[in-house]
Amino acid sequence: MSFTVSVEDTTPPPRHFTRTELVDMVRRWDFSENEWACRDLLIADFPDAVRRWTAEELEDMDTQDLLCEIGDSDPQTAVQMMKLLLDTAESHLQEPEVAEQLLGWDMCDLCRNQFVQAPLLKQLKHDDRLAQQLFQSAYVDTPQEALLEACDWFGEADLKKQLYSLLTQNPHFEGFD
Repeated sequence: MSFTVSVEDTTPPPRHFTRTELVDMVRRWDFSENEWACRDLLIADFPDAVRRWTAEELEDMDTQDLLCEIGDSDPQTAVQMMKLLLDTAESHLQEPEVAEQLLGWDMCDLCRNQFVQAPLLKQLKHDDRLAQQLFQSAYVDTPQEALLEACDWFGEADLKKQLYSLLTQNPHFEGFD
């Protein structure tokens, strides 16, 4: 005698969110529905940049991994991705946890990447909003220090002075070690 037991999988398939829903999650900094909303927003907005990876490979990446990989191959797009996240989460950049997540984790290696620094400094020269987001957020550490050092390497003394001025006006800045 033999029995066949079938078990029905009741696990719902992963939900796919629209771009609008992802923007809303990042803007509210609420990831209760999708912990990977930042990464997924980048994937949704930059499909050409992520085309080389399979869906499974992208699922294995976090936001930092994705930004670093793009930074190595397409620095200009990486800067645009950074801007998208900072613009979307801008109202939360004075919250230490949010600023540390974005700048201290997700974007830290990107800010230290010399291939990314050149287009990022170029962007900072005429993008006051980005400069304020990076240098007046609630998180000040390696990313800002690396960008100030990059100003020296790329001969951007005036930009360094402007960025350092923003930094000294930041109540969260206590100097670098």
